[in-house]
Amino acid sequence: MHVPKRPGVTEPCHAATWGNSRLAPQHDRRPPRQTRRILLTRLGQAGLLAAGLELAAACDRLPGQAARIPRVGYVDNQGPAGDPVHTQNQQEVVTGLGDYGYIPGQNVQMESRFPTDASQDPQMVSELLQWGVDVLLTGGTVATQAAKQATSTVPIVGISPGDPVGSGLVQSLARPGGNVTAISLDTNEVQDKLLDLLRLIVPTLSHVGSFYNPENASHVTGMQHLSASAAALGLKVVPAPVPSTNTVAELDAAFETAVANGAEAIIFNLSGLSTEGTTRVAALALSHHLVSVGLGSAFAAAGGLLSYSPDEAALYRRAGYYVDRILKGAKPADLPVEVPTTFELVVNQATARALGVTIPDEVAQQVTSWI
Repeated sequence: MHVPKRPGVTEPCHAATWGNSRLAPQHDRRPPRQTRRILLTRLGQAGLLAAGLELAAACDRLPGQAARIPRVGYVDNQGPAGDPVHTQNQQEVVTGLGDYGYIPGQNVQMESRFPTDASQDPQMVSELLQWGVDVLLTGGTVATQAAKQATSTVPIVGISPGDPVGSGLVQSLARPGGNVTAISLDTNEVQDKLLDLLRLIVPTLSHVGSFYNPENASHVTGMQHLSASAAALGLKVVPAPVPSTNTVAELDAAFETAVANGAEAIIFNLSGLSTEGTTRVAALALSHHLVSVGLGSAFAAAGGLLSYSPDEAALYRRAGYYVDRILKGAKPADLPVEVPTTFELVVNQATARALGVTIPDEVAQQVTSWI
């Protein structure tokens, strides 16, 4: 029996055509003309259906048709208007994307937002979600929480949240769950290290003042963790609360509160603070002849005695890895939260001389930079 030729697409998106066909005899038995007509009709319908499906598929993949370019949104940690840290963080994110072959403006679109106050985070997150992001990057705990509250479906990568588990961003470091994962700053570990360094530098230490933002969930859990760690060592933590606005007057008031409650040394752990604010805290500590240690290399550069922190630029660059995995189909729930493995210990020698402090050998051996 001869079968009609299979329909085919001669040109993309053009109508399918049939070849000539007829039925041949089979064992000298010829079907009635009406039956033969029905059979031909059914074969024709089936062929046209197959041709139509092939035609639709061909139209969906027209040669030269541009694929949708993925969109990445980024909301940085709060900071002063025009803060160079914002520019630096964004550039590290762009560099990290480039490590995995993504070039903003070419094969990926990127929109960034730079809040000067935490109250701006929800609106900025909303704008990026309306833009249709495929991945949302957020700097710090507050921005990441705002993103999580705004969406349960768009993948979120938090960059440098202090305590992602304690602040409720993820279920665990190994299995984040939900739509959030992170590259964590791990402030609990850093604060424990700062406490150990203080005890080595000031062996008689009994009361430690600690700056924190009561409006930041990771700061609150960090304060609880630090208080417990200090108590286990026979020390007492004196809270120095500073609201998100971080004005000079608020910094002064927090410092005076800590001193009035017996602080003999200062742990500085505030994010999103201007260079002026950081310098102010370091100067206050020096004027009260108190040893001050802080999270982030900027603190030692601003006049604090010592700073201990991970390579913060590397945290922002690492975002490129997560974006790549997510755009290739991975779920945030299955991407473990990473924590830093390399840290920098910076000592300000001028401040040490002004305080009359000698850096113990046990500390000096860990110093990565003297300034």
